[in-house]
Amino acid sequence: MHETHAPRRRLNILGRAARTKRIFARMREGWAYDEIARDEGLSAERVRQIVAEVLGKRVIDRGPHHAHLQLERLMPALRLAGEAIGRGDIRAIAPLIKVIDRMDRHQETVVAKHYYGPEERRRLLDKLTRVAANLAAESSAPEASTERAGETNSAELPA
Repeated sequence: MHETHAPRRRLNILGRAARTKRIFARMREGWAYDEIARDEGLSAERVRQIVAEVLGKRVIDRGPHHAHLQLERLMPALRLAGEAIGRGDIRAIAPLIKVIDRMDRHQETVVAKHYYGPEERRRLLDKLTRVAANLAAESSAPEASTERAGETNSAELPA
């Protein structure tokens, strides 16, 4: 005869969050999907679905902040590969090249592409002209600047 298993209780939101945390902790430790599944009492496919679902909902920071994060994450690998090559281990050449290639991809985002064309020059000249006019106006009115010298920029608390 076939054994019938009692249906498992469904996890509430806290239970699911704890399970997801355990799954990702084990993945960081290098566990395979089938090992995680066996430990959690799930199928390997269900573990893959959970991981894909969480990663799909994740908000990825794009632009320079993400690139800086990735560069920082690659630094230990670069350091280890460089040290291995320094010791004469030629097997570290391929990993070093891969790390450098990854860093180059993110470096393009981090390095600001400045274009200083005629429009930017005109705006800078307009700003400098305004600053010069403000300074000239302040220096031509000495009594106004001495009155302002006694003022403070902070709010005073009532006694």
